[in-house]
Amino acid sequence: MLGKKLKKGDTLGIIAPASFASMEKVESAKNNLEKMGFKVILGESTKSRWYSYAGPEEVRAKDINNFFADSSVDGIICMRGGYGCNRLVEMVDYSIIEKNPKIFIGYSDITTLHMAIFQKTGLVTFHGPMAVSNFSGEYNKDTYKSFEEVLMNDNNELLLKNFSKELGVLCEGIGEGEIVGGNLATLIASLGTDYDVDYTGKILFLEEVGEKTYKIDRMLNQLKKFKVFEKINGIILGDFKNCPADSENDMSLMEVFEDYLSKLKIPVVYDFESGHSEPMITLPLGAKAQINTVLKEIKILEKVVR
Repeated sequence: MLGKKLKKGDTLGIIAPASFASMEKVESAKNNLEKMGFKVILGESTKSRWYSYAGPEEVRAKDINNFFADSSVDGIICMRGGYGCNRLVEMVDYSIIEKNPKIFIGYSDITTLHMAIFQKTGLVTFHGPMAVSNFSGEYNKDTYKSFEEVLMNDNNELLLKNFSKELGVLCEGIGEGEIVGGNLATLIASLGTDYDVDYTGKILFLEEVGEKTYKIDRMLNQLKKFKVFEKINGIILGDFKNCPADSENDMSLMEVFEDYLSKLKIPVVYDFESGHSEPMITLPLGAKAQINTVLKEIKILEKVVR
């Protein structure tokens, strides 16, 4: 299931399903998106606060339901991540989303919603830039270029190219499947719940920020225990920003990856430029993709918008 491609003049709704942000940053993001050619409306959650959250769960979930139901809203962009989506995932009306498919974009804690929406509706959503996190103040033009390329064109295929780094190869091969995943810690919190996805035949994308390598080890071990690695057709490792060893006795990040993933009989690539770093590639989740380690490329094999 696909949302309609965006075009200049379309209306973007900004929602805040996780942590709060200052109104100064929200207004800056709104102004930048308007300069890009979009009309912008703000959800109530962008103006709310309850502890560290952008308002109570009821306010944040209501924005999701209302903006999907509102035919004047062409696409939904999350304000920022942080934490909070896990607290409201049961309050989302997935039947509304199924009846009103549209572009939904965000990352980090938003992984919870990406997984739940795909599991409940099959809608292709987008692991990509957020209003305050990426488009407030001086924003990265390459991040916007990828956003535009993926969301504003209805190409039959799409080659997702890194901006500067060469794609690294941990395990060679060619693998195809629908892309699922996102932030590793957030994904782990959904494992085994009603909002987890079926990993069979999928391409698993993972990224993380600010976690010590022993915690990355713990989370990959959890995926192993759930037999996720036995079910999937490939792995894309995105940005793992600021994920150092806790001490000289601990494994490095690459050593953790090698220990868990290097013996898998599926293609595994790393240094894909999507996650908590700039510039950021917009990645369609739920779309069929191919990893080709010979060509060192990731290709989307179908339309991701209509």
